[in-house]
Amino acid sequence: MKFMLNSIKNILASASKIVFLMLAFTACVGFFMGILESKDFMVLSMAAFTFYFANKGEVKGKLPYAGK
Repeated sequence: MKFMLNSIKNILASASKIVFLMLAFTACVGFFMGILESKDFMVLSMAAFTFYFANKGEVKGKLPYAGK
C-alpha cells in the first residue's frame, strides 16, 4: 500500500506524466466512443508517447524541456 502511495505521489509531482496520462486517457475514450477516427487516434497516441519518452529530464546538466 505504501509503495502505491509513493507511486501516485511521483506521478502527481510531474507535469509531463500528468499531461501524458490525461492525453492518453482522453484519446482512448474518444476512440472507443467513436469520436476519434483511427488515424487521429494514432497521431495523438504517437505525439503523447514521443513527448513523454523524449522528455526524460536532465542529460549532462542540460534540461531538454522546461517542464521536467
